[in-house]
Amino acid sequence: MEPVDKVRARTDALADLGLPPSASSREIREAWRQIAFHSHPDHREGDSSGFSRAKAAYDFLRKEGLAKKGGGNAGPTQPRRPRLKKRIIELPQEEISACKAMLSPDQVLSHRHGEDDAPGIPEACVSDHVPDAVGCYGRHLTYFVTTPVHHGANRVALPTTVLSGARHTEAEILSFQSKDTGAGEVVIPDTIRERKFPGAKSVKIRFDADQDIRDQFWLAG
Repeated sequence: MEPVDKVRARTDALADLGLPPSASSREIREAWRQIAFHSHPDHREGDSSGFSRAKAAYDFLRKEGLAKKGGGNAGPTQPRRPRLKKRIIELPQEEISACKAMLSPDQVLSHRHGEDDAPGIPEACVSDHVPDAVGCYGRHLTYFVTTPVHHGANRVALPTTVLSGARHTEAEILSFQSKDTGAGEVVIPDTIRERKFPGAKSVKIRFDADQDIRDQFWLAG
């Protein structure tokens, strides 16, 4: 059910209980108690059709979390926020190839011009990396790189199309120094994230990311 449809369904359910859209959880429970008492089919003057409609409305609102006990001062009901869904986007081969091309010496020099987060590093000492998938959890991104991080200078080209929705390939090259070799995680600093990944709340890079690493992404809270 789409969010707009849910809002409409909540409004209709409240109306079936004789309540306005701003009704509190206490008012919802009280309205249901009154209807259940006066309209129950076992009651001498009970209205079975009205009872069934009201019960369906109350069951829906309770399932949506809008009829929880909150005491006498419970405020207006608040719809539950939809749960964020995790997804892993496999990058197409042409996008991976474009990122690799951006790491060529000529392209890197052009990309670095005027950048303050990618100091000049001798090409022979640099380890290059390109992700093959991106894990998305709302606006939190995790890039999965199958190659291990190396001690010393590392470069990684990260496609940003997952954020921009652009049809053409866009990527950012980030450079960093590592004291370790192997698997690991790098968190992009906020100052760089805000400038290079607008709209993202966090950006992480997981190196030496095998299937187990991806499974951990799914299982993490």
